[in-house]
This record gives sequence, C-alpha cells and structure tokens, in this order.
Amino acid sequence: MSYKFTKYEAKTVKLNKRSIFNVVEFHEDNRRKLREEALFSQTLSLAQNSNTKLYSLRDTTKELTGILGVIALSVSDVTIDKTKKPVALIDFLFVNNKYRSKTYHHLDDSKVSTLLIELAISKAIEASDILGISYLILYPEGGKDNLKLVEFYKSIGFDFLTNKHEWMYIKL
Repeated sequence: MSYKFTKYEAKTVKLNKRSIFNVVEFHEDNRRKLREEALFSQTLSLAQNSNTKLYSLRDTTKELTGILGVIALSVSDVTIDKTKKPVALIDFLFVNNKYRSKTYHHLDDSKVSTLLIELAISKAIEASDILGISYLILYPEGGKDNLKLVEFYKSIGFDFLTNKHEWMYIKL
C-alpha cells in the first residue's frame, strides 16, 4: 500500500493544532479559502475535545507530499420517519487543494476523497458492530445544489435520506 492513514488522538490535536492546520493548502479563491479554513479550524477544535475522530492521509512513496486530505468522523443520530437512528457522521472531509479531483495511479487508481470515504465506511462498519449504527451520513458542501459533489457521492453509493433532506447516506 502506498498510502497510510494517521488517527489523531485528542491530546495530539491539542498540542499540534497549528502544525496540522499549516500543512494543507486551501482553495485559491479567497472567499472559499476562508470558509475552508474556518471549517477546518472548527473540526480541529472538535477533535481536540474528543467529540470527533480525526484522520489524515499521506503518500508513503513521498511522490505526493504533506497531508493529502483529512476526514473527521463522529457518532450522532438522525430522525427518519419520526424514528431516531444512530449514525456515523462525516463531520468534515477535506482534500488538500493541490490534490483535488485527480486520480493517482499509485494510490490504487483513486482520488484522495475516495480513499477518505472508504476509510469512513470502514470505521463506520467497525462502529456498527458495537453501536448499532446502520448508516454513514454526510452533508455535501452546498447541499443539493452542488451537483458535481452530489454526483460524486452518488457514484460511491450515497443517496439522499428523503426528498426533504439535504443529508446523504450510505447503508452499512
């Protein structure tokens, strides 16, 4: 395998928040960059309080440098048809700007975002055995109007919870 995931413990995030934040590149568009920075900072705060589990992805061949992407996961619940169901939640998925939308041969012919989602699915399945979680959910940035992102998530197997919701799910 030419990549590895690193799980950050809350203490590690607390001690290294600034260095984790500074090794990724955000979008060139200043407005989008500020939004990404704010969301990433908020996610790091949640992770240092143990509410969210944070994982990064790196290339072990060193062909691609730095953190390729980050994903933050937590457990929550969602109400579907008046019934609360426990779910695994992708709180944040971030791909380093210089590695977005590209497929890499040495990373199993995958995009960074796909590898991060595969990790999320794997961790959610592990949690389902213990916590009774049946779904992995996420909110696509921009909601249903972000057609490119919605189509990407649908290509992996996600769909909308209901016609009323902007949240997408995949059954575990």
